[in-house]
Amino acid sequence: VAEARSLDRTDPGDGWTCFGGTGIGGSQPARQLNSGSEWVAAWAPGGGERQAPAGTGYLLEPGGQLVMQVHYNLLRTGRGATDRPGIRLRFSTGTAPLKPLRTTLLPAPVELPCAPGESGPLCDRTASVLDLIRRFGPRAGSTVAGLGLLCMPRGQPVAGSVQRCDHPVREAGRLYAVAGHLHLLGTAIKVELNPGTPRARTLLDVRSYSFHDQPTVALPRPVAVRPGDTYRVTCRHDATQRRHLEELRGVPPRYVVWGDGTADEMCLGIVVRD
Repeated sequence: VAEARSLDRTDPGDGWTCFGGTGIGGSQPARQLNSGSEWVAAWAPGGGERQAPAGTGYLLEPGGQLVMQVHYNLLRTGRGATDRPGIRLRFSTGTAPLKPLRTTLLPAPVELPCAPGESGPLCDRTASVLDLIRRFGPRAGSTVAGLGLLCMPRGQPVAGSVQRCDHPVREAGRLYAVAGHLHLLGTAIKVELNPGTPRARTLLDVRSYSFHDQPTVALPRPVAVRPGDTYRVTCRHDATQRRHLEELRGVPPRYVVWGDGTADEMCLGIVVRD
């Protein structure tokens, strides 16, 4: 809390600027993406009010504070636009017999080359990553490198329209809901449990992804997980969509990696569990 207040004081205006995480505690974005335990709620286009399943909730400790991070997309509205962001919470008493929930984030790298027929200086991967760092700071580059080490064979980037990453389940529990997040070039996302084994289960399979429709999907019934299980997130992107989307008109072709900008990309599975 003290560090959050210090960041707020030293950055002009309301709040403070941050990318990839809150900037609190010196945590690296790739590590935050791999844990996600600090998340209480999230919204993306197409999402509505999200209530925790019956008998569950997010535990807020006395003296804690909530940090609300807002990502703005100015590609269509321009820099003169204003809004009034906010969040509303439903509370229970601290003695209510609720199972505490947490959010587990399952990222995969994005290594999307320019489409056939596209050219330009940012179609070079190194130039594109350096441009990402220029726009969002060194932590953005650390996230790209960290996802490569976490998910790629020998940590070497492999260009392609489909990328995936496996994440081990570290604690026993139950899954209640799942979501997927990509940006404008995303076309499909799949989240699986124990793929290729007799216990394989598909948790989410969005075969025609829309950036403007990103709800959190409640599972029909809780799914038990245990150490030794594996999550897999798989994403598909299509660089040719850049030619057809109004939001990306005028954006120069680039080799796309993981980044906070809407013209950059993400591949992120989101699991709500106890």
